[in-house]
Amino acid sequence: MNLRLTYFGHRVAAVACLLALPILFTGCANLVESRTIAAFSEALQEEDVSTLREVTSSRFEEKSLRHEESVKDFSVLRIPKGDVEIIEIDEISENEKRVTGQIGKSKSRRLRYRLVRDEKSGKWVVDDVYLKKKQNGVESTRAVSELMDLITTVREFIDAWSAGSRSGILKMADPEFGTLLGSLPDEYLKRLAKQAIGDRADAKVRPEAQMDDDVALVRLPGKSGQMIISFTKIRDQWLISDLAVESRKDQDHIPSVKQMATVLSSVSVFLNSYSAGDKKTLKTVTMKSFFEHSLEPAVLSTVQLPTATEAAGTYQVKLQSGFADFMVATADELVKLSLSRIEGEDSGTPVQYLVDDVTIYEIDGNQEKRLSALFLSHAMVELYAEALSLRELETVRMMSTPEFKQQVWQQVDEGLLLQLPMPEIENAKPKILTTVFMGAVTEVTVRQGSRALVYVLQDREGQLLVSDVLLPVSGRPNSLARTLEAMIPIVQFAKALQIRNIGELQQHSSRDLNRKVWHRAKQVPSIGLKLHEHFAVPLMALEMNEDLAIVGLGNDQYGARVRLIREGERFVVDDVKFIAGSEIRQRIDLKEAMQLELSRFRGEMPTSETTTNETTTGGTTTQR
Repeated sequence: MNLRLTYFGHRVAAVACLLALPILFTGCANLVESRTIAAFSEALQEEDVSTLREVTSSRFEEKSLRHEESVKDFSVLRIPKGDVEIIEIDEISENEKRVTGQIGKSKSRRLRYRLVRDEKSGKWVVDDVYLKKKQNGVESTRAVSELMDLITTVREFIDAWSAGSRSGILKMADPEFGTLLGSLPDEYLKRLAKQAIGDRADAKVRPEAQMDDDVALVRLPGKSGQMIISFTKIRDQWLISDLAVESRKDQDHIPSVKQMATVLSSVSVFLNSYSAGDKKTLKTVTMKSFFEHSLEPAVLSTVQLPTATEAAGTYQVKLQSGFADFMVATADELVKLSLSRIEGEDSGTPVQYLVDDVTIYEIDGNQEKRLSALFLSHAMVELYAEALSLRELETVRMMSTPEFKQQVWQQVDEGLLLQLPMPEIENAKPKILTTVFMGAVTEVTVRQGSRALVYVLQDREGQLLVSDVLLPVSGRPNSLARTLEAMIPIVQFAKALQIRNIGELQQHSSRDLNRKVWHRAKQVPSIGLKLHEHFAVPLMALEMNEDLAIVGLGNDQYGARVRLIREGERFVVDDVKFIAGSEIRQRIDLKEAMQLELSRFRGEMPTSETTTNETTTGGTTTQR
């Protein structure tokens, strides 16, 4: 028998009961409940919304029928279908009854109905239906209105998130989640909602719910994977506390929308405050070490990053255990913001994601730039340039690589450093022009005064140190390290000549020069020139390899040509040609002239190693 005939039969029976004897009154009373329940069941099966609203209470209607598609969702609950036989009625009050009905002959298909008297019409209507469910051996009873309220909330969630309605999205979130979503710019919130919903907007709603009194977990299958929504009941309203998207496509997989929203919120604040140069706000979304060591002392405008709006259309987020990566592509670069997950101190403190570095990759090249290294390198260059121009030896030593330190700075004291010729290092604040990363090596080109210099830095076990300064010169190596390596023994040699200190001259001379001159002399032989003055002229030329260096000081009219050779770990002076004019006779070789002078002083013949075709007179050489 179908439900429509059943309902009609109950109406005929009801009329008959009015004419029956009093002994039949009790049986006839059951017809009121039967008629109400039969009307409810028939309307439910036929998805007749109008009739359902007539035979149900306003509370049931609000919880279960408030969405236009709600009537279709009753099928999700799998309410048993068929004729309902009333087997028990409990009179709770004059306005409430509990009715137990059985569908068919199986006791397992029993339903319990709550009927109430409608305040306006005085008719009895269905206020709720209670279903018994058994899962994992545990039996529970759930009110249909509560289940439908949750399912309808899922439908409303899909509608709001599909439309990208800001007010609708925020309205359905619990206070913590809503505050977080509300912090996102519109373009981020809409894209996040679209990514989360995926293809579910057009799919049939077939949620699977696990409910407790005030929390629920809903699984919503989709073509590409399922969505898992966490709900919390606050003031009798189901609100979303988080959701996850399991997708077969990596780019659509979201382990936690709340975590992703936290990342997006931090990133949008970071990018906007960075572009505005707002370091006070920047500090709130940045790891302490990254901010204090890199961003706080930096001139942010020297490195451009996309704004939050520019990044909104193409960003990708990867959530990992303990950290997250936010990536956005520009015309020629890929920018990656790395964020660390910071757990709250207690359950009431929300999780944070703070930016701990930014890496910039060239799309058409192989350069990789970390913002921390970039800004640290800029700060290093500024400090090093100042220390170098002011000749602050300890600072220069501390900031140099071990090789640079050993090769140059350990070979001098503060007094000698003041005498080293470094005209290219002007006492001016360097202006950063470009920064090039090559693995562990960073080259920073600056405009320092009137010259462009390149500071070369190396990462040594996490410490950034200066390994060289490249100079704009011609006729000699552009390396400051190589230049000073050659000039230090020359300056030391010149100083020793000036004070006529044989012991110091021996320290900075080659074994051959010592053997032929200084070991034979009790004092510096005089060869008719103020020798030290020939060193006090500009460096003009330098040719050097690992074992030999030829240094040109001054010009063809006045100066010196110094020959250095490597002995052990350093260069030493092997010979000097002093230039007092453009003629050949005005050029004197130190080793030869002093050997000759020592021989004459002792009344000896020059050794076979000494050339005897010249004699020295009055600062000039005369051909024999």
